Amino acid sequence: MTGPDTVTRSMPTAPHALRTETQRPLPPELTELLRTGPFESALRTAIRASRLSLERIQHRLRARGTPVSITALSYWQSGRRRPERPDSLLALHQLENVLGLPDGALSALLGPPRPRGRTRQAANQAPPLSTLWSPDGSTVELLNRVDTSPDGKLTRLSQHDVVHVDAAGEQRKARVRQLVRAECNGADRWVMVFDGASSNDTPTVIRPVRSCHLGQVLTDHTRDLVVAELLFDHALERGETIMLEYEVVEPPAGPQHEEHTYCRLFRLPVRQYVLEMQFDPAHPPESCESFVTDPSGRAVETPTSLALDRHGRTHTVKLDFGLGVFGVRWTPSEPATQHCPANDPLTTASAVTSSLAAR
Repeated sequence: MTGPDTVTRSMPTAPHALRTETQRPLPPELTELLRTGPFESALRTAIRASRLSLERIQHRLRARGTPVSITALSYWQSGRRRPERPDSLLALHQLENVLGLPDGALSALLGPPRPRGRTRQAANQAPPLSTLWSPDGSTVELLNRVDTSPDGKLTRLSQHDVVHVDAAGEQRKARVRQLVRAECNGADRWVMVFDGASSNDTPTVIRPVRSCHLGQVLTDHTRDLVVAELLFDHALERGETIMLEYEVVEPPAGPQHEEHTYCRLFRLPVRQYVLEMQFDPAHPPESCESFVTDPSGRAVETPTSLALDRHGRTHTVKLDFGLGVFGVRWTPSEPATQHCPANDPLTTASAVTSSLAAR
């Protein structure tokens, strides 16, 4: 599966033994700042409400395995600097716990990373969406029938894909969770593109789960291609965030299907992307690796081998990623034809999920 915002590699976690600070009722001023930002004002108010000194906060962060200097904390709350490196983002997550805030309350206010060098590309400099596909292909034709102009008005804060793979090594479904923030009033939808690999006439199913419902759904059955509008429950105001979830369930791939790949194409940067794979623990793949390419498919990083736990799970994380493609590919331990129940909805191997935002 592919989408215009993401890639992955494993990220360390803080020690599990340390407890999370009890969340207290937040002052109205802090509640409002956590909704609208800016980041530095919300952090400054949260620190004041916690009644903890910077020295005490530093001590608690160090005990959690995510040390941060007092100077850095001071810079963060003054707005002179923001946490952007992977270790700083991990520390920020622990800082939310130390201050008794909900998970993601502060990180949601950060927005996309600030440009650094030639590899960073601002949203207004990103290539037009239509240029990511062949101009004479059906993808562009379908996209031209929906409003994709406000795509850059939603900041991609985090995305978590959970891909379920059956005993035959075929995808059954992908569950997607996205946290986005409106940069202007009126954003009311997300447009996604799914480019599958099924040769079955049964259509791919897009199933809204949380905070959204289906609008237009356009399909090209010859390509197993779907362009769908996910309409928010209400239009967002500037600074408002929304967590939406949906599932993509595809019919069985054809007997000639040989690719076993899930990937996302990102046109605009995403602060954090987590790609989690759930394999049948009794039939793990022979191999599994993550990979990164540019939009044309040219490899830009050495593939990374992924290890599975005893439950058949593995994951990879990418921070501040885009423009590019990130995904996972695997080699099934058994031929895919050995396990294909007649009514078993398999999700594609090679899907492209292009993420857009419309008003």
